[in-house]
Amino acid sequence: MTNEQSIRQDGPSAALPVDLKHENRKKVLSAFRYGEECTVADISNQTGISRLTVMRAIQFFVSRGILRSVGLGESSNMGGKKPERFAFADDRLTMCIAMWPLSTRLSLRTITGQPVAEMDFASDLRRPLRDVFADMETNINRFLRQQEIGESKLYGVMLSTAGTVDTDSGILRFSVHSPEWGDEIPIRDYLQKIVGERPVVLVENAGKTAGRAVLHQDEHCRTGRVLTIFSAWGLSSCMIEDGRILSGPLSLVGEIGHMSIDSRDEELCGCGRHGCLERLVSRRRLIRMLEKEPAPADSPLYNIGEKLSFPLLFEAAQNGDRRARELTDHLARYYGDALHNVAVVYNPDQVIFQGLVGHACAYFDQQLKARMKNFRYFPGGEAFQIRYDKTDLLSLNATGGWYMLNEHYFHDPLLYQDV
Repeated sequence: MTNEQSIRQDGPSAALPVDLKHENRKKVLSAFRYGEECTVADISNQTGISRLTVMRAIQFFVSRGILRSVGLGESSNMGGKKPERFAFADDRLTMCIAMWPLSTRLSLRTITGQPVAEMDFASDLRRPLRDVFADMETNINRFLRQQEIGESKLYGVMLSTAGTVDTDSGILRFSVHSPEWGDEIPIRDYLQKIVGERPVVLVENAGKTAGRAVLHQDEHCRTGRVLTIFSAWGLSSCMIEDGRILSGPLSLVGEIGHMSIDSRDEELCGCGRHGCLERLVSRRRLIRMLEKEPAPADSPLYNIGEKLSFPLLFEAAQNGDRRARELTDHLARYYGDALHNVAVVYNPDQVIFQGLVGHACAYFDQQLKARMKNFRYFPGGEAFQIRYDKTDLLSLNATGGWYMLNEHYFHDPLLYQDV
């Protein structure tokens, strides 16, 4: 979907005059959502709104410090007066916090998405919650001091973490990575105490945060059904339908890592069940398989132990290494079964692997599709398009977190109302 299409389709049709005015303002401001510079003519052509109405909307936003003039642009080939160009002017920032099991990343961006600064620090989510947030407060304050940013400079803060998260209430329902914290943790309240009452504060599951990045990166992901698969220290997914994230009353939609694939499996998952996909395809499971049946001396996997990584495994499998291909077959078998189950309950148009399996090789892709090919309900043997994204997960998370705050900003009805 192009920016023009997004603007045209945004919002309901006109009803009362005041509603029409607000909808027109919303469409006009949407033209600046990702940092574009526009003239009145640009926006009028994109939205179909008259130039006079566009100019009035721009003047409204300029008076509120949301837009600003950036001077005259180039005149057309026909000559004539040079058009005035406008740009987004709200200089507040967004901060995305990836509070993950082994490390935390703070990422600052403008409201329109331009990167400003980042900082990483170690984190251990097995510690008491208060200790984790005490360290969080220390590091956030240090980071903001280094960037010379006060509380008033922050528009919003978004926290991404492991576990099932109710975004609306700001509650962390449960995390297998921090079982000591218990259930129903008001994690948004903890963060609000650090950043103050002024910034908007949002929380979300890490898989759904990284999954949102595709809505910004690929216009084709804003329509239809998309499943992103987050593979790192845990396994989860983000289910997107026409640009909307699905969650459910218990925030369980997308927790495919806890889909029971083989109930006979001996390993007990942190969720309390056996045979969870997350356990069957973990790096730890592959290491144990190599310990039980070691690779031969001429294999890249020989005596590799804890140094085993998914990129190394996939490279060896693509190069024809027998033991690497056996392990890759193991992954393809279980992922194939899981995607079969997803297909019959969700029926996505495309599946995008992010993180560790985002580095998958052509051999894995071939074996994965072969696993699903015998299901007769898939026309031509393929149910959906499968893609692999090698982008660093923390970068995807920062994009997805910023996108949530950007969306919150531009969908705030108060932004379009007269004072």
